[in-house]
Amino acid sequence: MMRGRTDLFESPSPALERAEPAGSYRGARLLLVACDPRWTQAVAAAAATLPDLSVSTCDARSALMRLAGGERVSFLLVEEHCASGLLDELADLAGSNAARSTRLVILGGTPRKGMSGVPVADAAAVRRALVPGADEAPPDPQPVHATDLHDALSVPLIAARYQPIVRICDRRPVALEALARMHHPAHGTLLPGGFVPQMEDAGLAGPLTKLICSLVFADLGTSALSGAGLAVTLNFPLDVLLCDVALGTLDAQRQAAGLSAAQIVVELTESRPVDDLPALRRSLERLRRLGYGVAIDDAGPAVPDLAPLLDLPFTCVKLDKTIVQGSEHSAKALDFLQRTAAAAQARGMQVVAEGIENGTVWDLMLSLGIDHAQGFFVARPLPATAVPVWLDAWSGVPPA
Repeated sequence: MMRGRTDLFESPSPALERAEPAGSYRGARLLLVACDPRWTQAVAAAAATLPDLSVSTCDARSALMRLAGGERVSFLLVEEHCASGLLDELADLAGSNAARSTRLVILGGTPRKGMSGVPVADAAAVRRALVPGADEAPPDPQPVHATDLHDALSVPLIAARYQPIVRICDRRPVALEALARMHHPAHGTLLPGGFVPQMEDAGLAGPLTKLICSLVFADLGTSALSGAGLAVTLNFPLDVLLCDVALGTLDAQRQAAGLSAAQIVVELTESRPVDDLPALRRSLERLRRLGYGVAIDDAGPAVPDLAPLLDLPFTCVKLDKTIVQGSEHSAKALDFLQRTAAAAQARGMQVVAEGIENGTVWDLMLSLGIDHAQGFFVARPLPATAVPVWLDAWSGVPPA
């Protein structure tokens, strides 16, 4: 497995990395959550001066689902008392739009840290809140200082987010993948690519994995996740997965939380090449004996010696998002997916297609007999408290 992506560790979706030219509102979307008609009128008047800006209104739950589903939203304007208790979740999703954050504006009331606000329902004031976003390019990512890495593990500044995985044949939710975030005091919320490689290089992959496990197990004991009945996948770098002490710590944490091993899937990330297959087999067999599921992450043509890995006692294979997304236009990609899925399923493994972002690719994966789907077409990574909202909205609603 090659060093590159970091899935605890996931990378931004290529579809979200294409930004409009600075100063352009072409294709920009504004969502308005408001109860007072004065705000509706003020926002409509302000938007009328920006003719390329599309405006729609909805309630807080619908706004959360549109953000969760990966819709590209440029501005989210929320009247605080109409947020239905979901303001924190809306702020989280607005700020985690990988390459281009959604600008969240609080209408009335007092904006929280990191949010802008408009105190009165005035069109000129609303326009002033919108216009700066047109001229601001996304900031260049800043390197995280080494001392920040240690501070993040001790404060901590690390948080867990959960991306749903669903069964393709009937759309039933089956699992959540736990993904890491760093809330950096200077750089804001960082996706894994902004700090995980540095932590691995600094020898902190083990402490980071232990911290994420503790956060996830705590969340699984809350009302938000405890009744969902979903498995949770935890990303383990190879160096951690091969460490007997780390596996013992995982099992002790899990038992202390009162969770079943059958609820947990340990996912091998691709940040280091696998040089010792027998050692990896021993670790996998130990986890299987304890009742855990184990998954190969990011299976794709770039993974060296994929065939020998498929002969190890994994329970699941996750197909790399790049090859899944490429299958829409590439017969070669489609052939790789079909062959790999067939080989994995012949060995009794479940197959997950990552990175599904539209209905065409969903239908392709269904036609190939892929078991499970993950990606923005289903949902982007969610804070734990938003998962029940997503579950309620997802159930029984056919893909658009």
